[in-house]
Amino acid sequence: MHSTLKSVLRTDLLKCLNQSLVNQSHWWANIKMAPPDAILGVTDAFKKDTNPNKINLGVGAYRDDNGKPFVLECVRKAEAVVASQNMDKEYTQITGVPDFCEASARLLFGNDSDIIKNKQYLTAQSISGTGGLRNGFEFLRKFYPYQKLVYMPIPSWGNHNPIAR
Repeated sequence: MHSTLKSVLRTDLLKCLNQSLVNQSHWWANIKMAPPDAILGVTDAFKKDTNPNKINLGVGAYRDDNGKPFVLECVRKAEAVVASQNMDKEYTQITGVPDFCEASARLLFGNDSDIIKNKQYLTAQSISGTGGLRNGFEFLRKFYPYQKLVYMPIPSWGNHNPIAR
């Protein structure tokens, strides 16, 4: 394609994209900014603190002496084990990978638990902790007819309270 034609097409494309963004900005203007996240506020306070012995009690990630994320050796080994298994990338059952779900129940209740022995449990795998909370709260909302009392730590992640409501 001739370079002048490419330039014209590129310019026209950018004009279309920019106009599209302008048209959509009206829609975005009505969305309110979420409140600051209290947990991330703990990290902000950590960054401002000048004490050389400070410890970041915010996000649950290990850090090195330079404040950079530190991955534990056991995590690296676990990643290598998973990668070496050459798992397929097929979709799993809607409730998750059966072996993972069973292992989760065994971890929670213990191998010798009557709940495990009698298969008196159900599990559902989620994509994250927040995803799991969303699934659990939605389940309670739909199927648990009694009063729902949820205890939240202070501070907590900013999205957990709205999910629980």
